[in-house]
Amino acid sequence: MKKFLFLLIAGFCTVQLSGQTINFSVQPLSGESELSAASQEMLQNKLRQIITRNSAGAANDYNVFVIEPVITILDKQSTSGLMRNTTLVKGELTLVAKNRIDGSMYHSAVVSVSGQAAEGADPYKAMISALRTTDPVYTRFIRIARQKIQDYYAANCATILQKAQSLYNLKKYPEALSYLSAVSESVPCYEQASVLQTELAQYVPDVQPDTVIIQKVIEKPVEVEKIVEVEKIVEKPVVVEKVVEKPVIVEKVVEKPVAQETPAARCEITLSTNRLQFKVLKCTGNATQQRITILAEMTNVDTGRNTDEFLRFTSAFTDSGTECKNFEIQNGAWMKMPPRVTVRREFYVTNVFDRFSLFSYIELLVADTKVYIRNLPVQWQ
Repeated sequence: MKKFLFLLIAGFCTVQLSGQTINFSVQPLSGESELSAASQEMLQNKLRQIITRNSAGAANDYNVFVIEPVITILDKQSTSGLMRNTTLVKGELTLVAKNRIDGSMYHSAVVSVSGQAAEGADPYKAMISALRTTDPVYTRFIRIARQKIQDYYAANCATILQKAQSLYNLKKYPEALSYLSAVSESVPCYEQASVLQTELAQYVPDVQPDTVIIQKVIEKPVEVEKIVEVEKIVEKPVVVEKVVEKPVIVEKVVEKPVAQETPAARCEITLSTNRLQFKVLKCTGNATQQRITILAEMTNVDTGRNTDEFLRFTSAFTDSGTECKNFEIQNGAWMKMPPRVTVRREFYVTNVFDRFSLFSYIELLVADTKVYIRNLPVQWQ
């Protein structure tokens, strides 16, 4: 503790840490709501898609900056006496960017929402489904929220450091480190915060700054064992003299077969983070179905992350440079990925009319990790 206080006071310290990008987690719906549990879960997924599209998703559960949604129903009308009775709901979705540690609210935005459903169906699901994750209002909301957080930190630097020290004293090291993540170089207490971040980093060795992208090149995997050239050793046959017409018995040397790697295993894979392991098991084309299937194996190695993850097939190019446009994912775009559990999923390229030999480039998104695949051979059936 004495060492920590000394480092905190040492304003002349030359330690420099790169400021982290401010990212957000999604809070459950605030206050009492008419929405069903299924509608609330749908809203959570929509908000996760929004922050993922804007590269603002938090990397771990210790992130202090959150987006809290509030749904206000303004009008609910039902039609009757018609051939098809319907229910129409109108309301407002308020998004609040706040700090879950000290409750500070930095920015809010209000979006009008509405939905209509047939009698007996859930109109709130229709209302949530109508939200467009590509709407520029969400990009503007995240950009302004980040700027206001930085402004707040600049104006309340001493309070921020005191709160971070309180979290340190409570041994909440990841929360303290995340609490300081919005301290930029322009803030007056940047040097003191950098010293405190250095002290905290030794207790949270696995935490990586959100703006650091570590590209990890995965070595070409082999199914069982690596094939190497070795000198073949064959035992010299034993010559047995023929006595009383007894047949000569010669032992046959049988070499143990070595497992061969699949053509798909020879592709090159690059990941944008170290929180995922990814391997292509096979890539097969079916000319009759006009479809290519990529079977992949994925492992979430982030022990602090256990949620439904978003998958997206972003792009693919053939060996001739032709860009493919039609993609699908087995069982949809969401998948449960528990830590240290290997799961499989098929990715499809559809409407394929030419029998090309390989993909020169493929790009996928698994949670917050971009997967780049190069020189992936296609085995046609």
